[in-house]
Amino acid sequence: MAVVDKTFFMLGIIHRDESCRDRLVKWLNREKPQVITLELSNYGLTFREKMGDYYKQRLEENLKKIGFDRDEHKNRHIVDIRTYMEIPYEYRAVRDYVRDCGGFIYLIDMDIFSLMKLKEIESLINIDNLRTLLTLEDNGMTQLEQVFARLYFEKGIKTFDYTEEMRIRDIHMKDMIWLLMGCHSEKRFLHICGWRHLYDPYNIYGQLNPIKVFIYD
Repeated sequence: MAVVDKTFFMLGIIHRDESCRDRLVKWLNREKPQVITLELSNYGLTFREKMGDYYKQRLEENLKKIGFDRDEHKNRHIVDIRTYMEIPYEYRAVRDYVRDCGGFIYLIDMDIFSLMKLKEIESLINIDNLRTLLTLEDNGMTQLEQVFARLYFEKGIKTFDYTEEMRIRDIHMKDMIWLLMGCHSEKRFLHICGWRHLYDPYNIYGQLNPIKVFIYD
């Protein structure tokens, strides 16, 4: 399979930043990708579909027990937990795009890492942990992520670590994309991932000749 006859975009997003959804929808409708892969595992999606509402209800019950009024207080840490348990906006946007315009969706992240993280959800929403979170500074992490991304893309200043887990997952996702390119005659491929994966210090995606785009550009 010759990669040279494919156009391959890597679109970096900020996870759990719902304000990205409209930008993503516009990008999809403009560039018209035909095969779309996401940095999301099948396990992660299935867990949220089957258990997301249950854990969100548990969260609200525990917040009520400690006297937290969601209507009066907007706490970034609590908002992030709620969003973490929801089906990611990028999947919803791509699902709607494919339904309306055609194409293919593949979830290609590794189930094992999703399992390891999601099994900690009980600890995340227990009363003691929630009390601790409510004492922490509400520093607007989504806004910070935008700042960190701008520092990297505009000034080359890196304020994050590229971890061994990221390397393992990127190798796996690159291999999955390579296989899909061999299975599809379609020419326009898109991989949606967290913006930090665009850094790619080991040039894992290099053989796919990616066109790297940050969603806020």
